[in-house]
Amino acid sequence: MKNPKNSVERTVSRRSFLNSAALASLGVAASSTLLSACAGGSSGAPAGGGGGGGKGSGSVTWASWVATPGEVGLLKKFSSDYQEKTKVKTTYQTVTGDYLAKMLTQLQGGKAPDAFYADPAWLNKFVDTKQVMDLEPYLTSADAPVKFDDFFPGLVAWAKGADGKGVYGLPVDCNPSVFWFNKKLLSDAGVTQDPASAFEAGAWNLDAVTDLLAKVKATGRRGMVFEASWGQLFSWVTSLGGKAFDDAGKAIFDTDPKAQQAIEWLFDQMGSGTIAYGGSLPKGQGVDALFYGGQLATVPGYGRWLLPNLKKLKGKVEYDIAPYPSEDGKTVGPVAVYTAAMAVNAKASNADAARAFAGYYVSPDGVKARLAGGGNAVPVLSGLEEIVTENNDPPHGKWFIDIAKNGYALPNAMARDAKKNTDFPLQMDTLLKSKKESPKSFSTKLANLLNG
Repeated sequence: MKNPKNSVERTVSRRSFLNSAALASLGVAASSTLLSACAGGSSGAPAGGGGGGGKGSGSVTWASWVATPGEVGLLKKFSSDYQEKTKVKTTYQTVTGDYLAKMLTQLQGGKAPDAFYADPAWLNKFVDTKQVMDLEPYLTSADAPVKFDDFFPGLVAWAKGADGKGVYGLPVDCNPSVFWFNKKLLSDAGVTQDPASAFEAGAWNLDAVTDLLAKVKATGRRGMVFEASWGQLFSWVTSLGGKAFDDAGKAIFDTDPKAQQAIEWLFDQMGSGTIAYGGSLPKGQGVDALFYGGQLATVPGYGRWLLPNLKKLKGKVEYDIAPYPSEDGKTVGPVAVYTAAMAVNAKASNADAARAFAGYYVSPDGVKARLAGGGNAVPVLSGLEEIVTENNDPPHGKWFIDIAKNGYALPNAMARDAKKNTDFPLQMDTLLKSKKESPKSFSTKLANLLNG
């Protein structure tokens, strides 16, 4: 889904999620990108309310950023099914172009939809301008089919107010950073234990990755591509035991010893050519396209949004996933998880109908309705593991949930400051392309940007 984020951060941006190429965060349906959902409640059906939002009354409009054609069809079907189920007139719209600018304009002009997608880096803008509703009272009521505590705890801090009070977005499905790999390319390179097998054997550590990359390089193939994004950088840091931020939210990856070891390893691999920098790839060579075409052995940092396209390549690409490598080779370490939220317009024409729709959308029943049957996202709550293990595709799909449970969303330093969020991948790109930075100077400049 093309969102306003800069093209540099294509892998972790909503573009990656909803357009099969790149953000932080998610689509919404069950086809070729990312989706939204959450879990936890019991009823799953929209509840009534004094404002006419109950079954058989009211209307609701809702919107998301640009999705693929297949996703748009699925979102429209979700709306029609919801309308048939509840008799509440439900209208879906796709916002094209600069989503954030258009949504702010619509909100200010009183023409915004009743419920709409919000990115972690944008929600704070809506909260500051008091244009989204505090959903905490609804979530604590008997009407809500889901409770805030039902969501995976590492993925929801950004949905609350800057002071930690109130809930201004209901987390929708996520996409955890996993380690995709092409089994045949690895086998052809002489890798006897692929990442999934190595993890199960307790041997999926940095030495194993280094060996894998060297063997793939010897075949003339690409082993891995590193891209300019907070998710890819911090995932390598934290999966290998380092800290990107301290408990107060200050960036410390420039001073944390294990973080520096991870970043030094990345620089060493890029220097030796076993890892390519995505910003320097020839024009037209996207990471996902290279993987689909059998030209790239591994794709760490991407989520389940690759699955719909990979399914179309069955027989041509033999794929699977593993967690990122860890210090001990057997632990699912914390990594970046991209997510989004459903927010409710503070001036919704029918507040009860809007809240009920948003609640159902992220409830267990709503998640199943959107993601079952081969979706491209991962639930943000427990109890729905069967969604990511359908048809044993990929073979180790069960790890999607494990990784999501243990992961983290956009750090508050970026979620609370849109400019820092925008500048971070741009600065990363500039520093990596210069080829003049050491791991330490690279880290220091990025940490200073976030702490400034």
